[in-house]
Amino acid sequence: MIRAFWALIKISLVVAAVLWIAENPGTMTIDWMDYKVTFHVGFFLASLFVVVVLGIMIFSFFKFILDMPKNMTRYRDMTNKDKGIKALTLGLAAVAAGDAKAAGYQADRARRFLPKDSPLPKLLEAQSCRLQGDELEAARNFIELMDNKDSEFLGVRGLLQSALDSGDKGGALELANRAMELQPKQGWILCIAYDLEIRQKNWDRARKVLYRAEKLGVIATNKANSDRVAMYLAEAEQEKMQGHEEEYFQLLNKAYKLDTHFIPAVIRLAQMYLERDKIKAAVTTIEKAWKVQPHPGLVALWYQACPERSEKDPMVHVRWFEKLLSFNPKSVEGLQALASVMIDEGLWGEARKHLDKAKEIRPNVNLFKLYARLEEQATHDDLAVRELLRIAADAPRERVWICAETGRIYDEWSPISDQGLFNTIIWDFPQGRNVSSMALGNSFAQVGPFLEAPRR
Repeated sequence: MIRAFWALIKISLVVAAVLWIAENPGTMTIDWMDYKVTFHVGFFLASLFVVVVLGIMIFSFFKFILDMPKNMTRYRDMTNKDKGIKALTLGLAAVAAGDAKAAGYQADRARRFLPKDSPLPKLLEAQSCRLQGDELEAARNFIELMDNKDSEFLGVRGLLQSALDSGDKGGALELANRAMELQPKQGWILCIAYDLEIRQKNWDRARKVLYRAEKLGVIATNKANSDRVAMYLAEAEQEKMQGHEEEYFQLLNKAYKLDTHFIPAVIRLAQMYLERDKIKAAVTTIEKAWKVQPHPGLVALWYQACPERSEKDPMVHVRWFEKLLSFNPKSVEGLQALASVMIDEGLWGEARKHLDKAKEIRPNVNLFKLYARLEEQATHDDLAVRELLRIAADAPRERVWICAETGRIYDEWSPISDQGLFNTIIWDFPQGRNVSSMALGNSFAQVGPFLEAPRR
């Protein structure tokens, strides 16, 4: 619309000029040397216009002839560029499809049609070499990419993948650090670098990478805090193996301050307090954790912190575990621990009450083993003991240390699993051993008559 309007304005100006000349006739005279020529103004202007147009046409013709080699070169370059881009597209598609032969063919075409300083043909050639299993040639192309500032990251990325595939963790870590310098806000690079730092047990550097990943939102805050605790505990274990007790104790405290309820940290720190005869500190540590997460691992430590038994106070152990239960009265672990102590003390009736409470909350293997132990000591009824042990074999298992990734069960928590996975071992119920509460209730009812034991 604007162009049409502008063309109309120009035509109007030309028409106005012609009309103005027609309304104002006159002549023009050229007096040069011995010649004197007189022109009508309109004829002179028309002739001048024709001369200008012819001049432009002649100039354009000769310019076209002179520029023909350059234009042909430009046309050839544009054609080659189109062919090269098409070859790149087909080559990358072949790489994605895993067609090594097609990828190599298209890489050769891209190299011929595109400029030599273009990094994309080298990238395609490197990828096709990897598909063909020629890692040395692929590495050479990736290194050449690193020489170009614009394609340096592509080279680093390719070499990083090659190092990861070959298991060269040291080389991969160096390349990951270089990649972080080039692309500091890429989450996937931070995750690779973080994993490599952990595998190399570079705990300080791993924590720095973790901080950056958490800040960018790549790793959730709760996961980051959990990993920090696990790293401090892993580092503490290293110091302990080297005989550095003070460093071990300091790292345990750092882990504990980050999460005062993480059982592995609580157990290790409380054990350290007990070894140093800091009974009060150990008891306080266990109490705080027990209120939130009762754990069987804390029971043995609580027993170690128990005051010694004396003739004046023969029930000190019972009261000590009653205190533990008071911190979390509905904990199955606390009820079972107190019942176990009462069985040892011969308080079979009270022990049975606590076992019954635990059964109402969560039946489990250990619970029915305690029932069997109670029957063995209270009634010496072998038939009831065998029946209870049979029920225990089919009862739901208690929580265990289990790898969240592989499902493998461990006797104790470790920051790194046997498969090299970091911080994947959790305290949870194993799968595949759940029995309905109704089935357990029916089985338990079958042995009910045998459980009417004398109570003390």
